[in-house]
Amino acid sequence: MDCMFAHRNSRPHPDPSASVPPRPAWRRGFTLVELLVVVAIIALLISLLLPALGRAQRAAKTLNDAANISQIHKGFLSHANSDPKGRLPTPGLVSRLPVPGAGPGGATATVPGQGEEDISKNNTASLYSSMIAANFVTPEILYSPVEENPIVRQMTNYNFQAYNPAAPAPTFWDPGFYANIHLAPGAGASAVCHTSYAHLALIGDRKKLYWTNRAGSTRPILGNRGTHRGAFSGDNYRLSYTLLFHDPKDTWEGNICFGDNHVNLEKSVIPDTVQFECGSINLKKDNIYTYDDFNSGGCKGMVEGDTWLCIGIGQPIPSFYTCAPERLTNGALPAP
Repeated sequence: MDCMFAHRNSRPHPDPSASVPPRPAWRRGFTLVELLVVVAIIALLISLLLPALGRAQRAAKTLNDAANISQIHKGFLSHANSDPKGRLPTPGLVSRLPVPGAGPGGATATVPGQGEEDISKNNTASLYSSMIAANFVTPEILYSPVEENPIVRQMTNYNFQAYNPAAPAPTFWDPGFYANIHLAPGAGASAVCHTSYAHLALIGDRKKLYWTNRAGSTRPILGNRGTHRGAFSGDNYRLSYTLLFHDPKDTWEGNICFGDNHVNLEKSVIPDTVQFECGSINLKKDNIYTYDDFNSGGCKGMVEGDTWLCIGIGQPIPSFYTCAPERLTNGALPAP
């Protein structure tokens, strides 16, 4: 027993003065230098990835913008398919002039589906508002994901109850839908534009010949706004909000929908495929945001059949149509 006890207690005791073995490498923490290196690498990767991510997001917005434009035109085509002449929506044919002698005692009265076209209604606000009221388009798709102008805002409170064609003074859309892109923000309740998109000016031969479901693949119908009167130099170009829609931001590019419903991202306000012939002018390229390039040499300019996309705010009487002069990024109106 004594021998066993002695053997059990004869095991050596650890020497407190002996050095502690080093920790395994996997249990060590980062040094400050190592941590700073990791942070620097992460920052470098972020700086490399952010521009690519921004470009991808911008490209996605451009694609969504094109989808909006195509969808609006599809709504127009759906309307045209129910029209005997295949005409795209025309507010003056929705809200017509009263018919003389149609009322009691020979009074002038409004008759559904009858009466002359009220051309004073053929402006942008009435066009888009009438299509919302008839459920051919929605307010959401009228606002572009690439929009930069603060005066342009999506309408979120469209009044569908305003549609009352049976009233003594019939209404066919919400008159609170505005397209006043020429006004400055904060200039009043009507200082707002509820759409981002321009369309073919509803006047003259262009309206008669091309505002139909038979327009071809080279005839622009609607799309992104252009610079004022199709400018491609000077402040009207350089300071236009429309240069900010797509990349690069110092050059105008725009999604344009053609008569066959295809949408193309054009790189110039004078697309290669859009041409116009008038008198001695044979197949000249057409600036699609102005009528001025064909306002001489026998051409009738404003009332001719060339392509002219704009946001209309005035009464499109037979010889005149008011295109909204969109303010520049400095707040000023563009030069005439």
